[in-house]
Amino acid sequence: MRRVSCLLFVLAVSVNVVAQQPVEQEVTTIKTETVVVDSGVDLTGPQWLMNDAVPLDTCTVDLRLRTYWETSGFPANNGDSDDDFLAEPALYWGFAEDWELWIRNQAWLGDAGNRTAFQDGNYDTWLGVMWRFADQNGFWPAMALQVEGRFPTGDGSSGMDGEVRLNMTNDYDSGIRSHVNVFAKCVDGNNSENVELDDDNFLEVFEEFGLTPDDSLEDRDTQYGLVLGLDGPLGDSGNLRWVADYMNRSSYFTGRSNMNVLELGLEWKMSDESKLAIGGRAGLDDEEDTLNFGFGATYSYTIRYGS
Repeated sequence: MRRVSCLLFVLAVSVNVVAQQPVEQEVTTIKTETVVVDSGVDLTGPQWLMNDAVPLDTCTVDLRLRTYWETSGFPANNGDSDDDFLAEPALYWGFAEDWELWIRNQAWLGDAGNRTAFQDGNYDTWLGVMWRFADQNGFWPAMALQVEGRFPTGDGSSGMDGEVRLNMTNDYDSGIRSHVNVFAKCVDGNNSENVELDDDNFLEVFEEFGLTPDDSLEDRDTQYGLVLGLDGPLGDSGNLRWVADYMNRSSYFTGRSNMNVLELGLEWKMSDESKLAIGGRAGLDDEEDTLNFGFGATYSYTIRYGS
């Protein structure tokens, strides 16, 4: 009995000692990191009717040249429907994070520089700035505010125009992006005075517009519009993308109905520095002051500086 008691006592002491020994445990530390996803896709302005909410990268300069041709039913200075040709050099600069600045010059080259009345002044200069103030958060799109002004540096222009635009962009896992632009424009010039009508074509022109000689083609002082668009990748590399957008906007002249324009095109990233955008537009209305068809291309060369 005494042996059994001693054995039980030794066993109890052993268990107690083992229980008090520290036990090493493996601790796994999980680190979380917030990642801002950015596709790096930036639409080539001013090629498209829409713009995205993606400014140029900081310390980046884009040199761009746009060429554009369109035909419309609007009678030009000779009283007949006329084609228009545009060459538009531009410089875009990502001067700070979420900020983009640009300057561009429009040169209408048709008929020794003549242009239809609803175009802004020939060789006028446009200055613009865009600020992305919100990144995409779930279903809420990235948003950027864009302000652009026209300065009458060219021939046959008057006053100054200004436009304010809100750009909204959603980026999806598939690589497709959706865009919504809303804009308002204040027109201070009166470029319709540049249409020279002589006695032979005066009545003909006004009859085409459904007007009488007592009416006038006055510029609409306040213009506004909405642009809806999509773009997405073609192929796995992502270097080629399709672009589609639709614009509904007020007419250039008072008393005219809204205009509807459809645009389709492609953007090709040829290298880290070079990109080419091509696209065509078609007017969806049977109106004399809207385009019938247009086609353009923009080449962009990127320069990066700094560290």
